[in-house]
Amino acid sequence: MLTTDREKTICEKYSAYDKNNRVHCNECPLIKGDPAQHDFRCKANSHYNRHTREWEYDD
Repeated sequence: MLTTDREKTICEKYSAYDKNNRVHCNECPLIKGDPAQHDFRCKANSHYNRHTREWEYDD
């Protein structure tokens, strides 16, 4: 869940397609999972659960 304008700007920058039609989400500082293991959690699609102490996908 993106909460600030700064986070939204960062997300827009890294999720935009480049000249080779690729996104750079794996380089984004907002990422929380490990893309090498197909774990694509980030602040844009997840939230932090204080009870489990893990990042969980938004509903």
